[in-house]
Amino acid sequence: MTEIERELHRAGATPDAYVRRAAIGAIAGLGAYVGGWLLAGAVREDHDPFDQAISELFELGAPWSSRGWVVAGLLLSGVALVAFGPALDRGLPGRGRLGPTLVVVAGVFTVLVVGAPCSAGCPGTGAAWNDTAHTITAGTGYLALVLAPLAFAWRLRRVAPRLAAWSWVIGGLALVAFAIRYLGVVPRWPGLQQRVFNTLADLWYLLVALWLLRAGSRDRHG
Repeated sequence: MTEIERELHRAGATPDAYVRRAAIGAIAGLGAYVGGWLLAGAVREDHDPFDQAISELFELGAPWSSRGWVVAGLLLSGVALVAFGPALDRGLPGRGRLGPTLVVVAGVFTVLVVGAPCSAGCPGTGAAWNDTAHTITAGTGYLALVLAPLAFAWRLRRVAPRLAAWSWVIGGLALVAFAIRYLGVVPRWPGLQQRVFNTLADLWYLLVALWLLRAGSRDRHG
């Protein structure tokens, strides 16, 4: 048992059957999303992951050989996050519903973005109604995704300080990378910047899901 797991056990973490199933779903859903954009980028020859956003892989007119992978990953990860929010509230100690709410918001807007694909090249807000809708849904989903670890860091700061520390670090790095991307601080490689903050945020969800699964396994076997 790791020190963080002992900390969670002492703090009263309760990973019941629902929490364990939702944790497995989160791992599978986020894995499907990351795998989806990796596969889509590999099969679409005209896509440059350093300069182009993930959204361009399922833009209007994109071939289904690439678009299908990303759409499937978005839908699976979105549904998984909606289920994972309440599971984190039940499975992790501490008080405060901001973190779980942000996880659910991230999941809802991840699903909604599928219905608002951007125009070719993703020109951004104002180009067309779908581009404005895409910017709103994608931006809201991403912001909620990177803020949730920080909200949980605050919730866990007294009852599970080690896990809170990891949440501060990973969530903080993801938020900084998010700000760099959307404030245009670094003009080069916007596609890479997006993938960096997205993957950093996903890492937190993966770590917390694995900790909950290990804690649940420990409780079942004594």
